[in-house]
Amino acid sequence: MKKLLLIVICILAFFWLIGKLSGGASNVIDDERTYQSSWQSPNSEQLVSIGQLMVKNNISGCGEYHIKEIESHEYIIACTSDGKNWKYYVAWTRNDEIKLANDEMESRLTPPY
Repeated sequence: MKKLLLIVICILAFFWLIGKLSGGASNVIDDERTYQSSWQSPNSEQLVSIGQLMVKNNISGCGEYHIKEIESHEYIIACTSDGKNWKYYVAWTRNDEIKLANDEMESRLTPPY
């Protein structure tokens, strides 16, 4: 019985650890840094990694974009083609993952300018 309990605990610990190490582990929608931090122009490294991620995921129409780095390699991206209409994305460059922001997040974000 003790061996079975130990095996179950090890399996649960393993899945907990995998969840913690995954790129999408943080809840960026509820993180106040998402809404309170200022938009910034990406530096050259961010420009390359985010640009490659957008191309890889067939995201177009981003003639200009600004970012908020929430955690290391986790970004909120505001992109526009005309300076008036903005689309928002959440990107994890370390995991090559990018998603369109959901309606709740979009309603709470303010454009960079």
